[in-house]
Amino acid sequence: MTRISGKYLAKRIVVSYLTLLVIMSLLFVLLRSMPGSFITSMISSGMTAEQIERIRETWGLNEPLWKQYLNFMINYQTGNFGRSPTYNDQVMDLIVRRMPRTLVLFGSTFIIGFIVGPLVGMYLGWWRGSTKDKTVFSTSLLLYSMPSFWISWLFIWVLNYELGWLPSAYMFTQFPEFEWTAFTVMRDVLYHIALPIISLTFIGWVGSMLIMRPTMNQVTDEGYVFLARAKGLSERTVMVKHAARNALIPVATGAVVSLAFLIDGSVIIENVFNWPGMGQIIVSAVLNRDFPVAQAVFFMLAVLIVVMRLLTDVIYTYLDPRIKFGEGE
Repeated sequence: MTRISGKYLAKRIVVSYLTLLVIMSLLFVLLRSMPGSFITSMISSGMTAEQIERIRETWGLNEPLWKQYLNFMINYQTGNFGRSPTYNDQVMDLIVRRMPRTLVLFGSTFIIGFIVGPLVGMYLGWWRGSTKDKTVFSTSLLLYSMPSFWISWLFIWVLNYELGWLPSAYMFTQFPEFEWTAFTVMRDVLYHIALPIISLTFIGWVGSMLIMRPTMNQVTDEGYVFLARAKGLSERTVMVKHAARNALIPVATGAVVSLAFLIDGSVIIENVFNWPGMGQIIVSAVLNRDFPVAQAVFFMLAVLIVVMRLLTDVIYTYLDPRIKFGEGE
């Protein structure tokens, strides 16, 4: 039975919290090291010094830098991300509206990729050295080396411009002529999301396959696999229920970590397909020096990565009972 050391778990939580504090400090310093200020666009040549000072006071830029830093650290730990000067809206409201759209697109891609990839890796690892293994493995490596934005443009050119089968931009039909009901909205979203999902999963499954294949290679020589065969079980049963089940352990932990990079991967693809998610506001925030939005988005990405890394350690112990979480501490 898996044993989790409470002392070690508490230590990891403290380390994770301190890691987030360091990341927050780096965000504060790096973004403010950029030339210019996000209130530059608000200042016109006809403004008086008092008006400019009032704008600086509104956004808290008249305070000493150490006080800005202190307020930033306190506010972010209480969920107060401030207001965006670019969108003239609360940053938290922007994130609440945009995050589900990113999760729908990249969550779907993630699920498909971590179903197809391990299945392909299972068969390639089981029939290692065969012609099928060498052919599919070489082809997948070629696909994996291609930039995702280039693949996306290629599918846009073929499926949108040449064949006209699928739309290449937006989440909904602009100025629709049909009646908006729950069914028509869902159908319209699926119609628009199809091309981004096809583009992303075209190479997205390869990562989990590359994890599954060598692990499957290793478990085929394990004693329990030979024992299962000796019992007269079918080849498919031995492969799926005995070998693949144990080979999935590193794939599962890799999937947990990959979840943290959904926002990170959305930056390029969402701008290629004009998808109204987190990726678009990240680019807009950086270009417009929108510190409140940029800091909040990068902070949330850091939280996801740190939390997922902590969960990976815990989940790994449940997947593999031989591991004792915190043993030796």
